[in-house]
Amino acid sequence: MIAAGLIALFNHAVSATNLHDKALKVVTPTSGVAQQQCGVMAPVILYLPTSHDQQVLKNLARWHQHPLAQFVNCFSIQRYQPEQLRCDVTGTRQRASCVWHSANEEPLTRSILFVPAQRGLASSDVTQITLPTDASLSLFAHELGHWLGLADEYAMAPELANNFCLGRYDHASANVVITDALQMSSAELQQLWRQLPWHFAVDDWRQLGTAVNEDEWQLGSLADTVGLHAIATCDAVEGKYAWRPISDMTPMQYYDINQWPPLYLELIARP
Repeated sequence: MIAAGLIALFNHAVSATNLHDKALKVVTPTSGVAQQQCGVMAPVILYLPTSHDQQVLKNLARWHQHPLAQFVNCFSIQRYQPEQLRCDVTGTRQRASCVWHSANEEPLTRSILFVPAQRGLASSDVTQITLPTDASLSLFAHELGHWLGLADEYAMAPELANNFCLGRYDHASANVVITDALQMSSAELQQLWRQLPWHFAVDDWRQLGTAVNEDEWQLGSLADTVGLHAIATCDAVEGKYAWRPISDMTPMQYYDINQWPPLYLELIARP
C-alpha cells in the first residue's frame, strides 16, 4: 500500500495545456513549463509511478486537444514508488483494484492511478480511475467518460451488469437507458420519451419505435435518427434491454474509436 509520503511532482494544480507543456519538458528538458492555476476547479490527482512517469506524460501530451478536455482539464501530478503499491484483480475480467492512503488527500478527491500494465485491466469508480501506464489517450478518455455521466455500451461483466441494469449504479447515465421489455404501449412509449436524457434531440415519440398494432410499439429507431438503438450493455441480465441514442459505434463501446459524437458532448454539458 502506498505510504502517506507520496512525492509531489507539482504542489499545485495544472491545466490540460500545462500537462502538455510538462510532457514537452520530458522530451526537451531545457524547455520551460508555464505554471498556471486551475481557478476554483478541484484538480484531479494523477498518481504516476516514478519508473514510468515520463511514459505517462508523453501519452497524455495531447490531452488538451481532446474533446473531453473542456470538461476535465485541471490536474495535480504526484509520483510514488512502485514498491509502495498493492493491487488485486477483481471480477471476471480481471480488472485492477488498487488502494492506498494519503494523508494529504481529501476523502472525495478524484484521482487517476497509473499502475504497471500487468496489474490488471483499467477500472473506475466514483472517485478513482486505475489505468495501466501504457494506456492510450483513447482509454484515458473512455474512463473519464464514466465520471462525466456516460455508461459502457458493450456487454458488461455479470457483476457490473447486475448492478447497473437493475438500477444500482454510482454513475449517472446520460447515454444509456434500460427497459424491461422490447414492446410498449403508446402511453408507455410517450412516458419513456419524456424521460430520455436526450429527449431534446428527439422531435416525436414515434421515432422511438415501430407500430405493431393500434396501441403496441416495437422499440428501436431508424438507423439515421436519434432515438433508441439497442446495445449489449445488459446482455448478462435477463429481461433487461439497453439503448443508446445513436446507431453509430462510440468510444463508450470501443474506446479506440476516436470520434466523440456531438450529441454526447451536449449530454455531458447539460446539467
